[in-house]
Amino acid sequence: MRRKLVLFTIDLGLTTLSAIAALFFRFGFDIAAMSRFVFPTCVGIPIYTISYIINGIYRIIWAYADERDMFILLRAVALGYLSHVVLFYFWSAFVLPRSVGAMMAMGSFVMIVGSRLFWIWFVRHRKFSSARGKRILIVGAGEGGVILLEDFMNRPELGKVVGFVDDSPRKIGRTIRGVPVYGPISAIMEFVDSLEIDEIIIAIPSASSEEMKRILSYIDRRKVRVKTLPKLYELMSKRSAASLLREVSIQDLLGREEIKIDIPSIAEYIKGKKIMVTGAGGSIGSEICRQIARFSPNELILLGRGENSIYQIHEELREMYPELRVHSVIGDITNPARLNEIFEEYKPEIVFHAAAHKHVHLMEKNPSEAFWVNAHGTKMVADMCCRFGVKRMILISTDKAVKPVSFMGVSKRLAEMYVKALAQTECVTRFSIVRFGNVLGSRGSVIPKFQRQIERGGPVTVTDHRMKRFFMSISEAVALVIQAGAFEDSGSLYVLDMGELISIDKLAREMIVLAGYEPDKDIKIVYTGIRPGEKLVEELYADNERLLPTAHPKIYRVDSQERWSVEELTSLIYACINMSRRRKYTEMVNLLKKFIPDMRVKS
Repeated sequence: MRRKLVLFTIDLGLTTLSAIAALFFRFGFDIAAMSRFVFPTCVGIPIYTISYIINGIYRIIWAYADERDMFILLRAVALGYLSHVVLFYFWSAFVLPRSVGAMMAMGSFVMIVGSRLFWIWFVRHRKFSSARGKRILIVGAGEGGVILLEDFMNRPELGKVVGFVDDSPRKIGRTIRGVPVYGPISAIMEFVDSLEIDEIIIAIPSASSEEMKRILSYIDRRKVRVKTLPKLYELMSKRSAASLLREVSIQDLLGREEIKIDIPSIAEYIKGKKIMVTGAGGSIGSEICRQIARFSPNELILLGRGENSIYQIHEELREMYPELRVHSVIGDITNPARLNEIFEEYKPEIVFHAAAHKHVHLMEKNPSEAFWVNAHGTKMVADMCCRFGVKRMILISTDKAVKPVSFMGVSKRLAEMYVKALAQTECVTRFSIVRFGNVLGSRGSVIPKFQRQIERGGPVTVTDHRMKRFFMSISEAVALVIQAGAFEDSGSLYVLDMGELISIDKLAREMIVLAGYEPDKDIKIVYTGIRPGEKLVEELYADNERLLPTAHPKIYRVDSQERWSVEELTSLIYACINMSRRRKYTEMVNLLKKFIPDMRVKS
């Protein structure tokens, strides 16, 4: 209340001053002429102040004001001016000169805006000047950099931005919010030394992998710490840009092309629905939950076997989306009684099935578990979807199902085949299968393993220097999975455009350089040989499969002539489980080849 009274007193004084100034500009030192119009002019002072109150300018926190708040002030002054003019239009006993009324309005607006701008400058300058700790240089004097600067100005305890660095000649030598812009980027280490920089932040969310590599090539990471802003769609979250800063990672160098999705089509099938995600505690499942939550489902059911991982994603969602109804459900997808209980209680309308065993070499040693969880578990979930009338089920598959050389790959191929067969029955559920390669940062990815080895000082172990894999970030892959779920076809198998194959050897070397070391000198690379079930090069579709375009340029529909019945595949799944448990691998492989001719699993 005290703050409002102070502002009101200031505005009253400034409006009075503008009235005096308007009379002076109109009549100069002709006091006799001026005195005739003092009363009608001063009548405007309470009119303006009442307009200020009615328009709510004292509810604005001016330290954080923007153009919308300035418009409110303009509206208040305009309303005061019109009221002032109209009053004397009807009150003919007095005359208000039009020039005096107009100059009073303009003067009031200019002086009050000036007072507010001075306050904004004073608050920010005081915070910025008092900032201590690390000195920061921002790469990129664009929108991302400005957003970041404002965050640091409002939170000086995080550090002080002492400059921008950019390649644009139009920006170099100028200032943003009083902070100078240096350039070009190729000279960045000169600015690091002269400005005594502690941390560099790359604030170019749309930067490609090649641009990131170029920028990083100019930075000596042994002298200065480097962080980056995430991609543009991550900045849409409720958190500030400063809180989203992270270390530069290998993901930034492998590809940062922005994935565009059809938000209306996704919102149409998710908003207001009950969504279940199996394997919700895993890397893929938890990211599905995060992205789905943005589209305002009615309820989100997190189904998983590990209580800790389910608890963690539940707590994260509850913090970020407090209004969303989230259910944590502990259960095993291979347990039909428990699964039936879950579907009966929660009645999901859409199911994203991400639960699966993914580690190839572990499943080679435990093939019965691969068939039990990946094939039998998928069959259980799909059957429940049919039984309870679920509208859609989206199965997450893998490139290892193509020409499989591992039991894990075969088990996922059987899962694909069963879902496609079930879609050809009278089941009301609309089924979709999405197949893609490795995702960066997942628990089964090679990236965390390399990071741990580099942190320990090496060696970094690579199976074979010829090995190549497809890679995509988890967030990009999941965005496309959710997009594929919006397609109307049932039983369709979709493949994501994973880009170019990436050499694992090159990946390891780039990660070592990114950590500030030199490969083979500071940290050695050791080649260990291909493990059972691994391929040198992964593929996304088989020889008898044809890729067809869809409505999204990065999603393809796989056309295959493969046709099997639900009964045949059910028998095959259980036969594989029984044979693998009895270690009759040769017999099992011979049986599987009748259904999957391109499989190359060794018996």
